[in-house]
Amino acid sequence: MVMHIVNLPPLVAALSLSIYWGYVIIKLIRLGKKIGKDPNALPRERVGILLRVLWYPCIFALLAGLWMAAIIPPQRLAHMGGGWLIGWLWPPANAWFIVAILASILCVLGTVLTFVCWRKMGRSWRIGIDPGETLALVSTGPYRLVRHPIYALRMIINLCAFLMAPTLLVLLTAGIDFVLLQIEARREERYMESKHGEVYATYKNSVGRFVPRTFVV
Repeated sequence: MVMHIVNLPPLVAALSLSIYWGYVIIKLIRLGKKIGKDPNALPRERVGILLRVLWYPCIFALLAGLWMAAIIPPQRLAHMGGGWLIGWLWPPANAWFIVAILASILCVLGTVLTFVCWRKMGRSWRIGIDPGETLALVSTGPYRLVRHPIYALRMIINLCAFLMAPTLLVLLTAGIDFVLLQIEARREERYMESKHGEVYATYKNSVGRFVPRTFVV
């Protein structure tokens, strides 16, 4: 019974991110049919391609790490080199469980809100840059508050996933994803400014990147 309790938060994280990335694949297929081209799963510029060489395996490894933590007992995972890190995060196991439950709620909420952001993007949704196309500037809904709500939510989801499944593999892959999101957000901003000029520059100066400017001192 204790084993099931310990594995519950990692299971929620694994399911949430599996739904997240499963729907990304569905969106790629659906949108690709609507616009008559791949929505840049493989970007049309070299830096984006090079980033994906690290990014896509990292995402796969993160999902694998979460499912391992959800299915395999912590003691056995430690013997396999998985490195369950509850001990140094929250020495009392019940303290970790409380934090993990709160993180589970936030993880699910973040996943739901991401679907809202995807819907708001509409036909402008992409997962990479194509310098040859000009996408509409979406600045309403969640994008009225932050420039990259999807990335901001994913960073929150990844942090929650680590709190729910604190293993070395999840820590490493979630950390890499966090760094790559920072890089990609700035690259997308340069691309959008090159396409929309002063309009985007004004938007960028009035809306925070990941956090609403209201909350930034």
